Amino acid sequence: MNYEEIIEKIEDIIEEGKPSFGSGGKIKIDGDAIHECLKELSSSIPTEIIQARKIVAERREILQAAQETAGKIVSDAQAKADEMTQAHEITKAAKDAAFKILGEANEEANKIVSSANAEAQERESSAKKWAYEMRSTANEFAKSILGECDEYLTKDIDHYTESRENVRLALSRLQNVTIKKPADEE
Repeated sequence: MNYEEIIEKIEDIIEEGKPSFGSGGKIKIDGDAIHECLKELSSSIPTEIIQARKIVAERREILQAAQETAGKIVSDAQAKADEMTQAHEITKAAKDAAFKILGEANEEANKIVSSANAEAQERESSAKKWAYEMRSTANEFAKSILGECDEYLTKDIDHYTESRENVRLALSRLQNVTIKKPADEE
């Protein structure tokens, strides 16, 4: 179950809550169900983090492939330049051509590496942003639910304390009351 489904499930649990007598319009909810949903939500977050790590690994692979391609281009250009310089009649032309090929190869390699870096950074940034938003949303929602639960418990404890005090007062009054027997029974 993904985080959106879990959040919907929590919203359903809240909507199914029943009004609590004497709580000022507050509702009672199934705390166990909310805790279970929060556990599921916690276990779903690492999936996004794993996906972010995969994106970082893909970035490394892209960079490595780009560097290998660049190295092969440079190596091929160097080999071509070496072959051309071996022939005595065309040494000058070979050197010029080799430098040109080498320059183009370096330029192309730099473009590939730069492009791969930009794409990898963009993916990594998006993944981090998305994971942060997921954690923030889940955290805020959990805080909200826990705050409501705390509020309900506090009101119930206050109501219990007030009722207990009323019972103590009533018992105190009863201790001061003496019941007299009717005159004909004395």
